[in-house]
Amino acid sequence: MKHLHYWPIAVVLGIAAVAAGGFVYHRTQVLDGTNTQAAMTSQKTFYHQLTKQYPQLKTAIDHDAKPDTYVIPGLLHTKTLTLQGGQVGTSSTMDPQGLAITPQYVVISAYSRDQKYHSVMYFLNKHTGRMVKQLVLPGRSHAGGLAYDPVSKRLWVTTETASKVASLSAYDASTWQQADFAKNHHATAFDHVLPMPSVKRASFITYHHNALYLGFFDRNAQGNFLALPLTVRGMPTNHGGHNIVLRGDNHPGHYSTSKRLQGATFYHGQLLFSQSYGIKPSHLLAFDNDGQRTWLDFDGDDTINNVTMPPYMEQIVADGEDLYVLFESASAKYRKADLEFHADRVVKLDLGALLH
Repeated sequence: MKHLHYWPIAVVLGIAAVAAGGFVYHRTQVLDGTNTQAAMTSQKTFYHQLTKQYPQLKTAIDHDAKPDTYVIPGLLHTKTLTLQGGQVGTSSTMDPQGLAITPQYVVISAYSRDQKYHSVMYFLNKHTGRMVKQLVLPGRSHAGGLAYDPVSKRLWVTTETASKVASLSAYDASTWQQADFAKNHHATAFDHVLPMPSVKRASFITYHHNALYLGFFDRNAQGNFLALPLTVRGMPTNHGGHNIVLRGDNHPGHYSTSKRLQGATFYHGQLLFSQSYGIKPSHLLAFDNDGQRTWLDFDGDDTINNVTMPPYMEQIVADGEDLYVLFESASAKYRKADLEFHADRVVKLDLGALLH
């Protein structure tokens, strides 16, 4: 375990809180060059702002099993590799995108929005919330979706090939468990890269009952949610799966399905989607998942629950009775945006209370 180093920053003394009402820290917490403290708010301020703006979430915040929030690291500065030359450098524009939950870790993927640095994964101790280590990906993949297979213990990432073909990439358990960027400052090569030529764009991914579910879209058509059953070796196959059409309003001036879904997860016979409207509040949508339907209508009356959430919601993961929710609103691009709430933490919510 590496020690956290604390560096005083005198210039922040006396500076007022950021425009969003956030809290400015007087010292930076660093793990091998990557900040581990919250980018905007203290825990107390975060909780106060969240419950004030979204009182419907108050009873769902999971205080019974600490921690109920996880600081998103690296938003201020992340040590990684430059795309040109592969030298160690620091990105100040990391944007969190994907989320996976393992028995030991909360894993967050992020890409450098300035497109000058390699993408990364941050590993947080699931039981304490402390950042443990960091893994650097081989390139600048958007890494918009993560999925953890509890059987093979692989970590899957939505990627694309050099020729811009959608792909799924994976780290075997032995690879991601041993990898630590701080040890050698090298990128960690994927163990598996599977091109998906029939998929326009791999937007998000989730694991459920020995299958990977891949969300993808065509800008001029409806979205799709493709089931890829896993073999006994834990590798996806196009045989034996099914395709769910995600219908939505594609008329000019409206948010089409293809532009607003950020993640999906399964919970007790329900299929949950995170739906983001940019600066507008996001929504957690719940649909009945009886395994027989071939389409879902996001603009009709198929939604059995709709929970208003903070803006810029990204991936969601159901883990037992808990829902882990990731946001990108505290990234450098959005920190100064005029939002009603900025989330610099992953929030853990009780699904029973949330969907009652």
